[in-house]
Amino acid sequence: MTTASIENGLVGAWNAQVTFVEGAREGETESVLLTFLADGVVVHADRIPVFNGQLPRGIGEWAGESDRFSYWFNVVLNEPSGRPTHVVYVHGQGTLAADGTKFTASGGGEVYGSSGELLFANRANVEASRAPFMNRARESCGH
Repeated sequence: MTTASIENGLVGAWNAQVTFVEGAREGETESVLLTFLADGVVVHADRIPVFNGQLPRGIGEWAGESDRFSYWFNVVLNEPSGRPTHVVYVHGQGTLAADGTKFTASGGGEVYGSSGELLFANRANVEASRAPFMNRARESCGH
């Protein structure tokens, strides 16, 4: 795949299964929604609310690199009053399947406290497939 085809093929929403393979969350899995926008922005949304009912959101950037892509985003976690308590910095590299329906990625995440101190780090693998509603939206737009 060329960079152009990765950049076009990755745009859209993806149901992603994150499997933590090293670190404080080793053995855990998490379901997230990742949305890659055409302008190089990536948006992350958790599927499971944290203790205060918040669905953590993240925003960052992605780019195609030869036959692969890379991404990073920050997720801010808040206490019930809305005050930020933690920032999670997530980063990884992945490959889009030739048919454009799945991708795999691996990377890491570091969790920082409100004073900027590193609390813990994780390594994870990601397997993702297109979110069904996005397939219909992409088709209606001619993508």
